[in-house]
Amino acid sequence: MKNILIYLGLVVTIVALYGFAFTIADQPKADGKKIFVDSKCNMCHTVTSAGIESKKSDATDLSKVGANRTVEFLTKYLKKEAKLNDKDHKSSFKGTDEDLTALVQWLSTLK
Repeated sequence: MKNILIYLGLVVTIVALYGFAFTIADQPKADGKKIFVDSKCNMCHTVTSAGIESKKSDATDLSKVGANRTVEFLTKYLKKEAKLNDKDHKSSFKGTDEDLTALVQWLSTLK
């Protein structure tokens, strides 16, 4: 009887761990492009390589921003902790740290 209870306990533990691992793996990753659009970054910026156009005629194109800037710099710049050409970014990023990380990771792929 004791062996059966140990066996059942082991089976329940394995099933529970499998379910937990499946739940973690199934969570969607944050999409930097979606965050860019949802945060209305396209009001001032264009990313022609990703098909994102701004309505402003003098919008800055970020299609190659990842070739010139590091993830660390972009993160600090969007938090207004760093300057570009002695100027701060016009607005501080208002999303979560997870969203900022996803956005900056996506921007860094634009080369």
